[in-house]
Formats: sequence, structure tokens, C-alpha cells
Amino acid sequence: MIRSSVLILLGLLLVGGPVAHAAPTVSATAEEALKRSRAVEGNVVGSHRLMDQDGQPVDITQFRGKPVVISMIYTACDHTCPVTTQNVARAVSGARKTLGKDSFQVLSIGFDTVRDTPENLRIYAKQQGIDLQGWAFLAGNAATMEALSAELGFTWYVTSRGFDHIAQTTVLDGEGRIYRQVYGENFELPLLVEPLKDLVLGRTAALTSIQSISDRVRFFCTVYDPHSDAYRFDYGIFLSIGSGLLAVLTIIWMTVRMWRDSRRASR
Repeated sequence: MIRSSVLILLGLLLVGGPVAHAAPTVSATAEEALKRSRAVEGNVVGSHRLMDQDGQPVDITQFRGKPVVISMIYTACDHTCPVTTQNVARAVSGARKTLGKDSFQVLSIGFDTVRDTPENLRIYAKQQGIDLQGWAFLAGNAATMEALSAELGFTWYVTSRGFDHIAQTTVLDGEGRIYRQVYGENFELPLLVEPLKDLVLGRTAALTSIQSISDRVRFFCTVYDPHSDAYRFDYGIFLSIGSGLLAVLTIIWMTVRMWRDSRRASR
């Protein structure tokens, strides 16, 4: 359940030293930031030229074809962004165990256009223990970052301490459309995993092949266990189905037997 005290907060991120950034400087309340974030749900994120952690040019549209998880961070942050990254990594690990290793992609995008260079993003990824397979760290110039932030509904601005920004993780579908916004630095695992299950497995997949049947089994039989804070395969569902089938077969057998007994009695 979304808790406003945690999930609608603007992260107050402290960075020492002077700030020289071409970035928004107008503050926003948590309510305004949330309204902007919600307003873009359903919109398609367009083409934006960025660089990955190896300095290679990429366009955000090249990640289409699979769902994408986007986390906006800045590498000089010493608390909230690392906590958010670790929480995203935990959710990604749980989702990949459930949905498959290559079922979706993850992008961490550095919005500090001065400090968030490809090299610093690569260092940040290493410090956070992130496996870069299926997870890219991207940098961009000021104009690109402002345009991309606006499309993602991501509010951030410069303060005397460094930056304030909404704690937001965005889920895109395979066509680049914003499917879900997840809020807070310590969000609960299902808030990110369930939208990914929707997109990867599909709630309305037709049972026309073994693959789609397999996907449906995985969709309905993988459940979140709050005690272990992880997803697991629920064999109890098969026991329930088996028990129900056994009960139906028992009723059918008893009905047939009673019918035969009545015929014998009439003879």
C-alpha cells in the first residue's frame, strides 16, 4: 500500500561544494511532483541520445522490445540514491528469478550533467555491486536530461545542498510507454515486480501454445512471501486444483454408482 509519508516524499539529497548546473531551480511540493509524475502515465518516451557507462552513444529507444525499469539517480549522492539503487537491485533480482534473466532491462540515468560522466557512472555501478548485464548506466547533456525528465514526470531541481528530487522508479512497456510509477527509496518488492509480471507474462495471454501456458502457470503460481521478502513458486495452487478435481470425480463416481444401483433395483 502506498504510504504518503514515504512514497510521495521528495528525497532531500545533500552534496557538498558549489553547484554549477544548467538545471531546474524552481522548487516543488511533494504533491506537485506526484501530480506531474502521475500525469505522464500512458505516454510514450521518445528518442533521447545518451552515453552508457563505457562512453558509447545510445538512444533510449533502442531498449524497446522488452519492458524497461528506469531509475533516476546522481552519483555524488551519499544516501538516498545508493539506497534506491540497492532496493531496485533487490527487486530486479527477485523479478528475474520469477520472470527470467533476460525478460526486461534496467537503466540508471544520472541527471547531474556535470558529475555524472560515463566514468563516474561506471564507478558508481561497481560500488553498488551492480551486474551490468541487462543493466546500463546512462549520462546525457543538460538539454537532454531536462527533456527526458519531463517525459518521465521526474521532478528535480538545484538547491543550496545539491539536489532535491522525487524518489521515483519508472516502468516502461516494450513500446516505450510509461506503464507504472513506483515511489519511495524503500518500496516494497511487489510494487515493481507485479507490473513487470503484467508486461512480461501478460494477464490476457491466449492459451494457444505450450509457451503461453507455461507463462500463465508462472504468472499465477509465483507469489510474494512477505516473511522471506521474496517470490516463490506456490505448489499449494496445484494441491488446491487437485483436491477440487478429486472432489468432482468423487461426485461423478457416486452419481454413476447410485444410477447403476437404482437400475438394478428396478430390474
